[in-house]
Amino acid sequence: MIKLQLIFLFAVGMVGVTAFPAFTGMDQIEKRGTFSHTNMFERGEPVADVEGLMKVPDADHPFIAPGPTDQRGPCPGLNVLANHGYLPRDGIVNLTQIIDGSSKGFNMAADLATLLGTVSLIYDGDVTTGKWSIGGSDSRTSFLGRRSSLPNLIGKEGGLDYHTAGIEGDASITRLDAYFGNDHTTQPELYQQLKGFAANYGGLYTMDALQDHALARWKNSIATNPTFYFVPVAATLGTGAKGFPAIFFSNGTYGAGGVPNEESISSFFGAKKQLDGSYRAVPERFPTNWYKRADPFTLLETVTMILDIQLKTGMTYGANTGKVDSFVPLNITAISDVNGMVCLVLDAIQANVPGTLAGVVGDVDGILANVVNSFAPLVKQFGCPAYNTSLATAILAASHYVVPSDG
Repeated sequence: MIKLQLIFLFAVGMVGVTAFPAFTGMDQIEKRGTFSHTNMFERGEPVADVEGLMKVPDADHPFIAPGPTDQRGPCPGLNVLANHGYLPRDGIVNLTQIIDGSSKGFNMAADLATLLGTVSLIYDGDVTTGKWSIGGSDSRTSFLGRRSSLPNLIGKEGGLDYHTAGIEGDASITRLDAYFGNDHTTQPELYQQLKGFAANYGGLYTMDALQDHALARWKNSIATNPTFYFVPVAATLGTGAKGFPAIFFSNGTYGAGGVPNEESISSFFGAKKQLDGSYRAVPERFPTNWYKRADPFTLLETVTMILDIQLKTGMTYGANTGKVDSFVPLNITAISDVNGMVCLVLDAIQANVPGTLAGVVGDVDGILANVVNSFAPLVKQFGCPAYNTSLATAILAASHYVVPSDG
């Protein structure tokens, strides 16, 4: 009940977020061919065009399976980067490492990596050390260190495994909803379900296939998970993650000769095919003879993709009310342009910062300002209003936007 009440408060606070001027980024993206995939089927499964692209991994980044104390979690891309040393192999990361590693491994643009990394830090890490775990809770992220017996003074540092309204959400591609237990490890049966949708598109994991699968997972969560919620920020970022396999896991540049086939996608998800046709989960890794995309994929392109997926699938924000099939949509004015989408998400992220600092001692205003101000360059290009970082204003906003995962 508490969750539902706060969700409705969130909805009321977000009405009218589309009052920002439209951004014509889709035309630019379509001209580059990012979302054009009909040409893939002209001659059956195509051979990837990787001329002039960079092969990954290089000799300095061999695959090494994670050890018993190494953190791995719900994001297969981050797991791959850590398994090859593009991120620290222990799975304890900071923003600089995320920006550098995601660029070298996947050609993710710095603005997109900055947004995703900062959200991860805010919700699941320690803002004083700037560290978080790509897996479960880990004292190595804390300024108190491993040996301290003191309680956590900075709020919950759950790592990306922690089921919140920020990063880890329901209806993911190959992970279970947290309600069912393990929400951070590839489930072979879910990968096989994804493969079934790819079969409808010549065995390729195209954007259409990923959208079909995303809608099926959304409907399944409504029908089976009484605690299912699909709200900003988790739902918006999760929708982006549903398109990332085509964008970042294709061999080559998707829409410009890149091929998102079984060989590439299964390796990134850590799904190893067995002799009987079933799959088992193994550590994620780069495929052999794999080449990353030519151009950095930006925040603008990602938001455009998210909006495209939401409009085509009809997946709406909302939540079940403690029973299956009790989904209540949020009363949010329809978002039809990338500016409205970005400003909604950024406002929700910024407003939730105080919720991650519940027990902090010291200069809360200073910490808030440092974290929130990291969004300034991202907000500027979309015309979002400036955010007031005073503690009083932030806490007032948080009372409208924070959606607890276990209320």
